Amino acid sequence: MFIVLEGIDGSGKTTQAARLGEWLSGLLGRDMVLVTKEPGGWAGGDAIRRLALDGKLSSAWGKFFLFMTDRCEHVSSVIMPALGKGMCVICDRYTPSTLAYQVLSNPSIGSGTADYMTGICEAIGLPLPDCVCLLDIGADTARKRLDARGRLDAFDALGRDYFERVRAAYDVLMKRSHGGWIKADASGDESTVFEELKRGLERMFGTRPGGFAA
Repeated sequence: MFIVLEGIDGSGKTTQAARLGEWLSGLLGRDMVLVTKEPGGWAGGDAIRRLALDGKLSSAWGKFFLFMTDRCEHVSSVIMPALGKGMCVICDRYTPSTLAYQVLSNPSIGSGTADYMTGICEAIGLPLPDCVCLLDIGADTARKRLDARGRLDAFDALGRDYFERVRAAYDVLMKRSHGGWIKADASGDESTVFEELKRGLERMFGTRPGGFAA
């Protein structure tokens, strides 16, 4: 089972990935659940993560291929081996992040180019998530959360409008999908958001532990 968490910065993905990991470990066993992240969730990925997040890349194509390089290595060395063992993999960000942040939210990228970039993701043969959990939150609320944590770099550099475009891009991706998405209101407290995600996953896969097996 491959579960991905998505949403704009400040939506609570990392917190919810950890909570889902604990919950599913109780159902499947701790050695049957892997919680990972992108970018940088593989040995050697820290250098790419620093480069991707330091804000120095100005080319849309450069950002796109950097994240895709990270993803290919992450899939090859971490995700696929775990799925091959029948584990449940929970990933904080995946392909939808690249498409929402670097492609669909960029006004300078035309629809044809966006389709080409999306096609690259498909042509590479990256595994598709069994479920994408979209944590939906407004940019203003997300900014307040990041402000409280002392993490405003992204918002200061890119601005509120950019993150609202990313949020809208996620809705586009969800509408284009053939199911397998759960959209949760991430503006509440973390326990309320977790329960909403949990109910959504139970509806999708059933409440028996075997329903979450790979």
